[in-house]
Amino acid sequence: MGKSLDRLVVVTDFESSWLDNKRKLYIYLPPSYRHNKDRRYPVLYMHDGQHVFQADAAGTSWEMHQTTDRLALEGKMEEIIVVGIAIAPHQRLNEYFHDGPGIRLVFDPPFSGRLYEQCVIQEIIPYINENFRTLTGPEHTAMMGSSAGGIVTYNIGFRNPQIFGKIAVLSPYFVHTVFEEGTLKEQPFYQRYDSHPNLKVWIDMGDAEGLFMPKYASEEATALIRDGFVPDDDLMLLIHHGAGHSQKDWAARVHAPLLYFFGTLGKTETAVIYGDEVIGIQGPVVTLYPVVHYDSGYMHTPMTGKYTVKHPELLDVLPDGTLKAKAPGVTTIIFEYNGVKAHKKITIVEKVQEYVKVSIHVDVPDDTPSYRNIYAGIELLRVGEYTYEGSAQIPRGLTFTFKIARGFGQHEKNKDGSPMRSRSFTALKDLDLYYSVQAWED
Repeated sequence: MGKSLDRLVVVTDFESSWLDNKRKLYIYLPPSYRHNKDRRYPVLYMHDGQHVFQADAAGTSWEMHQTTDRLALEGKMEEIIVVGIAIAPHQRLNEYFHDGPGIRLVFDPPFSGRLYEQCVIQEIIPYINENFRTLTGPEHTAMMGSSAGGIVTYNIGFRNPQIFGKIAVLSPYFVHTVFEEGTLKEQPFYQRYDSHPNLKVWIDMGDAEGLFMPKYASEEATALIRDGFVPDDDLMLLIHHGAGHSQKDWAARVHAPLLYFFGTLGKTETAVIYGDEVIGIQGPVVTLYPVVHYDSGYMHTPMTGKYTVKHPELLDVLPDGTLKAKAPGVTTIIFEYNGVKAHKKITIVEKVQEYVKVSIHVDVPDDTPSYRNIYAGIELLRVGEYTYEGSAQIPRGLTFTFKIARGFGQHEKNKDGSPMRSRSFTALKDLDLYYSVQAWED
């Protein structure tokens, strides 16, 4: 697993009086920690600590020890301590959700987010400061989480800016999405704070996360700007092209928030514009998401770039990248930011479908228990002894990257027991998809 895991300290039974339970803590120590006895280090606290340094049941992890070591040894980032806070068994969503009117619209209590917050602040942080050589204060203390770990990071950060000066909110679970009789229903359930504390905020989303849509991250970034955050300064956004909703995907971009919090961004090198290439005068809202790459490896989606349309009589582009079609035709959009440019050809037509029908059929092994439903990007119901089917009206352009699952964390695998590669589809037209599961993870 590499020398960096030799510097991983594991606390097997960290007891919390706030939560009345125990969990593991994984503490990564930087390369110079053991031979530079006078040096103190910033600290990054991460949720879902069981996935931060080592593989989970799907065979993937964030590999944070490798990324932090590499960036530090390359001189791009200062050395830091990373604390992975593992979940308590069967308590993940309970502990990661703060109570509030929004969340009660979609989930049933109890919600222990505030107790988990106190566990982190009153128990875990003091333990780390007492037992390791840390730099204290919000300027040296960061928090990071993904999915439900993203919403708890958001809540704890905005509620405690005197403790955390930097928060990274990856693929946040801000909106509950469900298909009711094949029609998508969206219910935001997170609490906004309508404030601008002294806080650096990183927020991102992959564009292949299915119902975790890029707009949920970009819309929150826009709201934070209204609150007083300065885009591309104390607020950074990334819409990560081709990224799904998994440890592997978060590992592939975690270097970016690390450089933003603890490193040097470097100089801009290239820019690329992602998004639909066809827009209808009638049809769904289309937003472009440029990504700028730096010589350090840093990347983000700038919110202060300049858009120019070659044929403005055909198309307008709003500052956030939203396209407004005027007349049919073909034109080119130019995006400029900090010395780099990107071009994208756009075709405007009279009408584009807002939704497409996706039908999915899955055959499962004959040793599969008689589950009522399984998931393949959308919910599928049991229609035969070893067959599941489902269909839904899906917003055009959404990309789903997934493994077929029969429950939380119980995914398909290859027949030889090895991890299954993720499946993927993009909803650009009506689709009939057929899959076959070889075997299930235990």
